[in-house]
Amino acid sequence: MKRVLPLALVPAILAAVLYLHGDRPAPAAQGPLPIPEMQFNDVKEIAPGVFFRLSSISAADPKIPFGGSNHTWVVFKDYVVVIDANFPKEAADVVAAIKKTTDKPIRYVLDTHHHGDHAYGNSVWAKEGAKIVAHKNAARLLAVNGPKQWEEASKATGKDARDDLKTTTLKQVDIPFDDRYVLDDGTQRVEFLHFGHCHTIGDAVAYLPKHKILCTGDACVNGAYNFMGHSNSASWIRCLNEMHKLDVDVICPGHGKLARKDLLKTEVRYFTELRAGVQAGIDAKKSLEDITAGLHFPWYKEWTGVDVAGPQMNKDSVKHVYNELQGKVEHERLGWVPSPLETRPVAVTRGD
Repeated sequence: MKRVLPLALVPAILAAVLYLHGDRPAPAAQGPLPIPEMQFNDVKEIAPGVFFRLSSISAADPKIPFGGSNHTWVVFKDYVVVIDANFPKEAADVVAAIKKTTDKPIRYVLDTHHHGDHAYGNSVWAKEGAKIVAHKNAARLLAVNGPKQWEEASKATGKDARDDLKTTTLKQVDIPFDDRYVLDDGTQRVEFLHFGHCHTIGDAVAYLPKHKILCTGDACVNGAYNFMGHSNSASWIRCLNEMHKLDVDVICPGHGKLARKDLLKTEVRYFTELRAGVQAGIDAKKSLEDITAGLHFPWYKEWTGVDVAGPQMNKDSVKHVYNELQGKVEHERLGWVPSPLETRPVAVTRGD
């Protein structure tokens, strides 16, 4: 007797065939994505076709080597998109890690900003055939300041030595964008977004709406890793609040472990309370040294493992805010070696 396939089974069978052939859209997130436990340099698939690599870092333990930025990569139908370029050595390590997860070519790499641990590995990715994407301000910073800062970094010694800079070259941005640049092939969607001046004047984040994932670079970090020397703290707070309006479950921070969306509000709390504490000291006519010594946020130490004014970078953050609140910081010039601000135009690509 000839068997007839029930019509109700046809969609399921077709879906299975498409899945096996790889021509399927990544399923939308169903409920909050799980956050896996990870060790340094681990790679985990945190959503279908979305991988996260945790780089080593510690504000409390100087014995832990600095592994640069975290990485997220997204496997599209025909190519791979990577978030952050890192330093050259670490970039090569991540290229090898990506090739263990897919045989598709790496097409795009986003520099979330111009700092070395997020952009100096650009040449490694370019050799893989990737185009480097960044916000137009990050592109200008890398073009104007990059050569001098690269040269200085290549001469560093001791724990800051970067031998990999002596054997590679600084690759500039291929695709600068204005406020938004979108990659979407029907299977995956990544939106590169610029909310404003956060950690730097050229910060970009990567939003994966299908999976409710936000890759923040150093605009949001999970731990005592907020370098504020190129920041606008008031604008940073506003930007974080805008990011919080996105439909997000998981934050892939620039440094530190994966987190839930409330990490954005934790960062807002830190900057808000830091500004308030410093302003109170200024109003009381206290010196910077006394203000710094008087800052105590028990919740911050519980979160990060260090005091709010403990590590030198945190002390520098207090000083930065102290100067900001007294009108001594020209935010538009932060991060630029030639001053005043270099005004050479950059060709900007607009997303779809």
